[in-house]
Amino acid sequence: MLLLDWLSPPALAHGFAAVPMDDVPISIWWEWKLEWVPLAAILALFFVYFRAAHQARVRSSETVLTRGQAVRFVLGWSVIYTGIASPIDAIGEQYLFAMHMFQHNLFMYLAPRLILSGVPNWMLDPFIARYPLLKKGLRFATHPIFACLAFNMVFTLWHIPFLYDWALRDRMVHNLEHITFISTALLMWLPIMGPLERYQLSYPKQMLYLLSLTVAQIPVFAYVTFSSYVLYPTYELAPRLIGVSALGDQQMGGVLMKLVSMGVFSFVFIGVFTKWYRSERQKEPTSIQGLSDSNSITVKI
Repeated sequence: MLLLDWLSPPALAHGFAAVPMDDVPISIWWEWKLEWVPLAAILALFFVYFRAAHQARVRSSETVLTRGQAVRFVLGWSVIYTGIASPIDAIGEQYLFAMHMFQHNLFMYLAPRLILSGVPNWMLDPFIARYPLLKKGLRFATHPIFACLAFNMVFTLWHIPFLYDWALRDRMVHNLEHITFISTALLMWLPIMGPLERYQLSYPKQMLYLLSLTVAQIPVFAYVTFSSYVLYPTYELAPRLIGVSALGDQQMGGVLMKLVSMGVFSFVFIGVFTKWYRSERQKEPTSIQGLSDSNSITVKI
């Protein structure tokens, strides 16, 4: 926690003090800020990633990293940096709940899928094989029950009004919130996709897992969307950047939260079902051939 405190810049949120609309700079809509700590961490990850790919290519004449994988990996971390350095962060932190939900959706659904699809299998397997404790820990952390519970528990806890406004007032806590969102989202996606194929579920289990993830978010969605009052004082006292009340902004954010998660999980569900169908179809010719061979009668003349 001391490290997070040392790395954290001063809080941007205005807390519970109302800000007059005339005092809101118009540049809030396009002004970016340099978040040097996340930027340095992301650049370090890029260095390790491409150095590992270069060393593997030197050892083998085969293609070890495709251009598509590299592009997706870079895009995934770029999405995370955009979410914390662009106007999305300042607007969501100080003025609009719906913008904050949009930021969290980037962290939970888009960025993790891009990152995991950009990491080849060979890049993590040798490292994990060296450390038995890490291997056991990953097997436990990627178990569908734990991954589903961890993701939804973190998501639910941070929407409790006390914790939510605490994160808005304290930059250190806000950074911790984002770290837990991203890390549990990566765990949540691993049973379905990514470089650790040994931890992935069968197609039918993946579909059940996706249904569980969708259902588990309903309580938070209902709590935020159907509340008759504004849950978070920061947004209640903030000036209105758009022609929507604080309660309307909260309802819009709740609907955005649910529509995005349902849309993503439904899209992935259809993709998993399609893969399952194709894998079963590929097995059919072999089964039919085996059946015809067993039923054939040889006639000798």
